[in-house]
Amino acid sequence: MALSAETLGARLLSPKWSIAIDGVDEVQRQVILDRMKELHFAPRDTLFDQGEPSDTLLLITKGRVRLFQTLDNGEEFTFGISLPGTVLGLASLVTGQPRVLSATALEGTSISVMTRNDFRFCLTTIPAFHWNITRLLAILSIESIERSGPMALDSAPVRLGSALKSLARRESARGVQELAISGVTQQELAKMVGVSRSWVAIALSEFERHGLISKRRGRIVIESVKRLDGFIAAERNIERRSS
Repeated sequence: MALSAETLGARLLSPKWSIAIDGVDEVQRQVILDRMKELHFAPRDTLFDQGEPSDTLLLITKGRVRLFQTLDNGEEFTFGISLPGTVLGLASLVTGQPRVLSATALEGTSISVMTRNDFRFCLTTIPAFHWNITRLLAILSIESIERSGPMALDSAPVRLGSALKSLARRESARGVQELAISGVTQQELAKMVGVSRSWVAIALSEFERHGLISKRRGRIVIESVKRLDGFIAAERNIERRSS
C-alpha cells in the first residue's frame, strides 16, 4: 500500500524516526520507506495484544495509543499514552519475545508497520540504519524507565491528573479554544488510572469543585493547566514528605 504524503511527512518529522534514519542517504531511506505499510485504526481498536508474537515494528503517525498490561487477576495497568512519533514493538521484535503489553487506539489512529523480514533486510543492507536502531533501543529503554517509574509510584489522584493532561486536545467550542477530553468514558479512565469507575466519578467531582476541570456533555474541559500542574506537584510533595 502506498503511503500518503501526510504519513510520510509525519514520519520524517518524528523525533524517534529521525534517529532511525540519521545519516541514511535518500536511496537507502526510500528502501526503508518502501518496506513499511500504512494501517488505520478506529477509536478503541486493538493494535496488538499482550502475549502475541512480536513480528512487526510499529510507528504511530497519527492519533494516540494506550499501552497497558493485564494482570493475572484481570486488572489492567496503564503504562502510558503514546503520541505520534512513538515507535512500538522494537525491543520485542529484536529479542523475538512475545509482546509484554497490549495497545488500543484512543482515537482515529494511523501507523506504519514493518515486518521482521523487512526489518532484518534493512539492518543487514544499511549499516547506518543498524547503528541508529541500536541507539534508539538505548534511548527507548531510558525513556521507559523515566515514564513508567513515576506512574507506578504516584497516588491515584496524581495518575488521574496526568492521564487527563495526556488525553486533552485543543478543541473549538462556541468559538472558544478549550483543552478538552472527548470520547473517553469514566470506565476507560478507571482502567488507565488503575481504580474503580466509582472512584473516578468522585475524583472528577472533586477536581471540578477545585476548579481544575469542568464536565460538559461527555467532555471534560481542563480549566487551567497551570492549576492542574500545581495540584499534581503539591500531591507529589505530600507523598514525598509522608514516605
